[in-house]
Amino acid sequence: MGDMPDRFSIRDAETVAAPESARLRALMDYWRSRCAGRVAPRRSDIDPADIRAHMPFLFLVDVLPGDQFRYRLMGTALVEDTGRDITGRLLSELHGANPDIMCRLKSRFDQVIATRAPVFTRGQVYWLGEGEFRRFECGYFPLSEDGRTVNMILAELFLFWPKRGPDR
Repeated sequence: MGDMPDRFSIRDAETVAAPESARLRALMDYWRSRCAGRVAPRRSDIDPADIRAHMPFLFLVDVLPGDQFRYRLMGTALVEDTGRDITGRLLSELHGANPDIMCRLKSRFDQVIATRAPVFTRGQVYWLGEGEFRRFECGYFPLSEDGRTVNMILAELFLFWPKRGPDR
């Protein structure tokens, strides 16, 4: 990979113990409050009205059989910032031609499933049209209908814009 990636690229990504952003910490606190003694809340335990300020930066990922993942929902800010809506698309469909990106994203989802706990990452990301890498922070939160098996992942992604700050 050179200095100018083709379409989408991640660099300097790392898993971190806790989120840096106050907003991501607030979502973590909300997620914890919805667990009700289970390893993870159900999707129906998450009320969009409770997390209205987070909604533009959220995405939901379905955990499918056969080690597949499908983007169920993309927040409006993410669609605007990335220049595309990937709602309904499979991870393998989107990134199958770029094994490095697919491996990185899949490993995050797999870690959430294996640990049944939130996972936090940060690094730099590039999307075609932006012309430069942007710092990002992301939190991945497991959801479980049966209280044991992760069947969906709720995630919040912040892109840090130099003139706008982390919220756009």
